[in-house]
Amino acid sequence: MPRNPKHLTIGTVINPEVRGVEWESRVDDLEDDIMLMPSPAPELEVATPEAGDEILVAWNRPPHRYRVMTQMLGRVGERWRLRIVGEPEPVTRRTFFRGGGGEAALLRHEEDTQWQVATVEDISEAALRCAVTDLQFVEGDPVQARVTLGERHFDASGTVLLTREAEKPDEPAEVVILYMLTESQAQQVRRYLLEWQLAERRRASADDE
Repeated sequence: MPRNPKHLTIGTVINPEVRGVEWESRVDDLEDDIMLMPSPAPELEVATPEAGDEILVAWNRPPHRYRVMTQMLGRVGERWRLRIVGEPEPVTRRTFFRGGGGEAALLRHEEDTQWQVATVEDISEAALRCAVTDLQFVEGDPVQARVTLGERHFDASGTVLLTREAEKPDEPAEVVILYMLTESQAQQVRRYLLEWQLAERRRASADDE
């Protein structure tokens, strides 16, 4: 792997992904293409990969996000030993994990003081899709969003990517907003989506019983 300040270093906060489950971890050690990271906490219910299994690892190096493919080599105590098998590549907006739905949001034009109530349809670190009863935005509008995730909220400025008028009188319209979050806000979204993902898995398991 190239020695480049954009890329991984010891202590970097990372997001490994195994079989559709993503969580937050860190680089404990890194030498050439061999990386050590802590084993995921038991409550995350992540199955330990077999030797040779591929694990996608993503991380932020503001203002960008990167990812690289790794290969499981085995466990060393309570840590996973991985080999980096690809070159780091920038993550585009379309590759951010999206999830959630039903959360409360407020939207407004940048120059306005009046908020419009909205409902989140899905959210990622790069974009927000909301349902609104009264579509007041057009593509390209600079907007502000306030999104409530659990017991916390965050404020972000962004741009309307697209809108969709309601197809029926009793259906909501849609608005998609692109934004650039701070690292702390991005971590808040990632943690919330991890909790949401785990809750969805538990709900699906309960339905199958």
